[in-house]
Amino acid sequence: MLVYENQFPVNCFTLLPVDVKQHIMGIVDASPTSQFYCHVTTEIPNVNVYLIEHNPSEIYTICHFFSYDQIGEDYSYQSLSSNQINMMNQFVLQANIT
Repeated sequence: MLVYENQFPVNCFTLLPVDVKQHIMGIVDASPTSQFYCHVTTEIPNVNVYLIEHNPSEIYTICHFFSYDQIGEDYSYQSLSSNQINMMNQFVLQANIT
């Protein structure tokens, strides 16, 4: 798994729809003191962008998720705190879902 710290994979970033790029850059520009980690997966026709925003000075970590298909212009977006992600992971483990 490739994870990009404080940079975006050029070959993937250029392929993102304009709306997704603008949304990501808005998040990055709004938090200049944060560190960002990015991971992009493609399962044709779907593309998932995972963006972690970590801000040690303000003591928070937010996980941003973008998902879209390569067919249309629409995309979905969700953000969860790292605590919410950890809780969901614990829930899945306790439910014994594989």
